[in-house]
Amino acid sequence: MAENTPAPAGPSQRSVVELLRRLETGEVLGAPEARRLLGSAGEDLTAQIQRTSALVGRLRRRERELLALITSTHDLVDVHEVQAVLNRLVDRAHDLVGTDVTYMSVYDARTDELFVRAGRGTVSPRFLGLRVPAGVGIASRVVRTLAPHWVADYWDTSDFDHDPEIDRTIREERLRSLLGVPVSADGEILGVLFAADRSARSFGGEEIALLSAFADQAALILRTARLFSAAAEAAERAERHAEEMDTAARVHERLTALVLSGHGPREVAETLSGALGRPVAVADRDHVPLASSAAATESWWHGGRLLADAARAAEESRVSGRCAPVRGHGRDLAVVAAVVAGSDLLGLVLVGSGEAPLSDLEQRTIERSAQILALLTMRRDALTEAEDRVRGELALDLLSGSGDTDSLERRARARGFELHQPWTVVVLPVPDERRHTVLRALSGGRAWLAALQERGVAVLIPGEGAGERAEEVTHRARRARGGAMSVVGHAARPDAVPATATEAWDCALLLPGLGATEGVYDAEDHTPYLAMFGTDGERARRFARRLLGPVVEWDREHGTDLVDTLIAYLDNGAGVTRTSRALFVHANTVKQRLERLTALLGPEWRTPEHLFRLGVAARLHRLGVKRPG
Repeated sequence: MAENTPAPAGPSQRSVVELLRRLETGEVLGAPEARRLLGSAGEDLTAQIQRTSALVGRLRRRERELLALITSTHDLVDVHEVQAVLNRLVDRAHDLVGTDVTYMSVYDARTDELFVRAGRGTVSPRFLGLRVPAGVGIASRVVRTLAPHWVADYWDTSDFDHDPEIDRTIREERLRSLLGVPVSADGEILGVLFAADRSARSFGGEEIALLSAFADQAALILRTARLFSAAAEAAERAERHAEEMDTAARVHERLTALVLSGHGPREVAETLSGALGRPVAVADRDHVPLASSAAATESWWHGGRLLADAARAAEESRVSGRCAPVRGHGRDLAVVAAVVAGSDLLGLVLVGSGEAPLSDLEQRTIERSAQILALLTMRRDALTEAEDRVRGELALDLLSGSGDTDSLERRARARGFELHQPWTVVVLPVPDERRHTVLRALSGGRAWLAALQERGVAVLIPGEGAGERAEEVTHRARRARGGAMSVVGHAARPDAVPATATEAWDCALLLPGLGATEGVYDAEDHTPYLAMFGTDGERARRFARRLLGPVVEWDREHGTDLVDTLIAYLDNGAGVTRTSRALFVHANTVKQRLERLTALLGPEWRTPEHLFRLGVAARLHRLGVKRPG
C-alpha cells in the first residue's frame, strides 16, 4: 500500500534553477512569486526562500555601498589641500547616502566651536561659515559623545539646546531630519559629517553605519591633508625665512660697508628703507632729524618736535635694547629702535608702518642698523670732539685775547680761517644744563668757531656780512631747545673780539629785563642803553614806564599808537610836516596827536631835555614789545 502512495507535488527542476538564478542576482522575491516557483512545497519553504532573498539583496546592496565607499576613498587620497578635501568629502558623502543636503562642520578645539566649511545641496547663502557655539545642537552632542546622533524632525525635538542663528539657517534650508556622525581619528575629533532631508523621517542602522564608515575613512584623509598642508606651510615659511636671511645678510653686508667707507645716517636710512619697503628716519640724541627716506620726516615730527608716541617708544627701546612698537595715531605697525652705547642714547631709528607686521628677522635687522649707527655716531663724535676741542680752544683764546698773534694766526689757518679780518661775535644765553647740547648742535658748522662760556655759548664767524650765518647759528640753537635769543656784535679786528663779546654778553643781560625774549639782536643798537643803565634791564623798563606810563595806557585803552608817533616826531627833527610824511598821515592828524601827548605828558615835554628822555623811554618800550626780525 505504502509503495503505491503518490509523492507530494514539488517544484520542477526548471523552477528550482530559476529560483536559484534570481536569488543569485539579489532580487527580492515576493510571496506570490515564491509560491509560483515552489508550487506546493509548503509555506515554510516559501517563507525561508523570501528571507534568503531579502538577505541576499541586503548583502548585494551592502557590497555596492562598500565598493562605492572604497572608490570614494581612493578618489580622495590624492587631494592634499584641506578645503579641497572637505569639498570632495561632502560631494562623495552626498552621492553615497542620497540625502537632500550633506555638509561638514569642522571642530575648533581652542574654542570648542564648530564651523560649517563645506556643503552640498544647500540654498541659504549663510549656511557655509555657520558657527555652532559650544554645547549647542546635534553637532555639539556628537562631539561630546563621539557617537552618531539623529533627529527625525528637528522642529519637534527639544532634548538639545537651540541657537537662534542656527534655527534661522535651518529654517531657510527647510531641513527637518538630520543625521550627524563624528569625523575622528585616534580619539581626536576633527568635525561632524551631516546628512539631512527636507522631510521628516527616521535613519536606519544601515544608513548610520554607512555614513559612519565613510566618516572614519574621511577622518584619516582629512588628517593626512592637514599634515600635508602643515608641511607645505612649514616649507613655505622655511623658504621665506631663507629669503629673509639672505636679504638680512645683504643688508648687514651693506651696512658694514657703510661703516668701513665712512658713510653716515642718510645712507643707513636709505639702505634699511630699501630692504624693508618702509619709510625710515634717523634722529640724533636730542630727537632732531638727521636723515630719512622719502617723506619719512614729515610723518614723525610735528612743529619740530618728535611725536609723543614715538618718544615713549624710544624710551622703551632704550631700556630694553630691542625694537619698540609705536602705539596710537594709526601707527600700530611702526617701530622705533634706540641707538645706544651702554645706557647713553645716541639717536633713534624710526621705521614707518607697512602692510604687515615686521618679522622677527626684520626687527633684528633694524636693531643691527641701530648698532651700526651707534658705531658711526661714536666715531663721528670722537672725530668731532677732537676737532671741536681744537677749534674751541682757538675760539676761547680769541674771546679772551690770550695767546700770541703768530700762534693764533697759525692755528686759525690750520682750521681754514684767515685771522686778520673782521669777526662777528654771536652770544647765546643758554641754561647750564643745555649748553653742551647746543654746542653739539653747532659743532657741525665749519664756517664758525664755537666755545662754552660762563653764561652760554659764544660763536665767532669770520668775514663781513655774517648776518645769514648768525641766523643759522640761532636756528640751530633753537632746534636744540637751548634758548631763542642771540646777540650779535661786530669786531673790525681780531684784537677787538674780547671787548665785542663782553658788550654782547652785557646786552644779553639787559634785554630780558626790557621784555625781549627771542630773536637776533644787534649789540650796537643797544650800547647807549648799556651806558645809561648798565645790564639792569628792569631798571631801564621802570625808567620807560615812569616817563611814558600815561601814553602807553592811553594807547592800550583806545587802540592808538602815540608812542610810535613820538618816535617818528623825534626821528624827523620835531618837524610836523616830515613826521606826517613818515607816518603817511595828514599834518593835522600829527598835530592832533601831539596835542594829545601834551595833555598826557604836560606842556614841557617838547623841551630838549624832556625830548631826549622821552626818546630813550619810547625806544626802550618798543624794544620790549616788538620782536626783531
